[in-house]
Amino acid sequence: MKVRIAARGSKLSRIQVRKVEEALNKLGIETEFIEVKTKADLFQNEPLLKLGKGVFEKEVNQAVLEEKADVAVHSMKDILSEISPDLEIYAVLPRDPPYDVLVSKKNIFDLEPQSVIGTSSIRRKNFLNFYRKDITVKDLRGNIDTRLKKYFSGEYDGIIIAEASLIRLEEKINYYRLDPRLFTPEANQGIIVVIGKKNNDKLRKIFSEINDYNTLEVALAERKALSIVGGGCHSPIGVYFEKQDEVMHGIISTSIGKKKITVEEYFNSSSPNVGELLGRKFLEEIKNEGLIP
Repeated sequence: MKVRIAARGSKLSRIQVRKVEEALNKLGIETEFIEVKTKADLFQNEPLLKLGKGVFEKEVNQAVLEEKADVAVHSMKDILSEISPDLEIYAVLPRDPPYDVLVSKKNIFDLEPQSVIGTSSIRRKNFLNFYRKDITVKDLRGNIDTRLKKYFSGEYDGIIIAEASLIRLEEKINYYRLDPRLFTPEANQGIIVVIGKKNNDKLRKIFSEINDYNTLEVALAERKALSIVGGGCHSPIGVYFEKQDEVMHGIISTSIGKKKITVEEYFNSSSPNVGELLGRKFLEEIKNEGLIP
């Protein structure tokens, strides 16, 4: 049997596909890569906010819906909170470190005033502006290797990216991991997801054998929390869950202007709907702060 895998053609995306391929190959299953150009690939100089939602995944998922591919592979943080009703999550791989990192010669609090830091994430910009109002934030687009080249060329004094991307690319560079209580990561950051069509029991069974159920549990909790607070791919809200033994630890955080709101909670891992519980607690907190009516 051969499984056709659709994904973007970037270096990082190909590495993510290769991880899925390796897991399938161990089961004796052949694979074929189907490269798909997305809106984000075609308009790399445009701000992400201007391009709208789904810019990293819509065309890739469409290849599956049109049966040009059997499954789609994504960085899970890039897929919308609600995917097509004809698609479902087949599997996730074990989570890589979910944290944001600052690639720089100095950590975030030791940077010189007016240092230029690159990021196109509103969430990261807001957190950065909250802690360091004396720093200049400059938009940064392109694939991870392109962003790193811009940093090494001296265009930026530092850039904020996902630690998982550096690990997958095996980049040996100096960086500082950002505390998730200060810079709460994007929901599902560090997770590789496989998406396929519903009602395909044969494929679903195959991918259940490579699915990491602990990672899926925290991923779904993060997605649920994000859906409760109305977030999306370009929302300035960070959501992070981690599971240790029988404890689920969750953080939701946002920064708006001079305020930063963080809600943190520990749950018994058997507690139902931990994502919803944390999401509603966060909504109540921002209501109390007058950020929403």
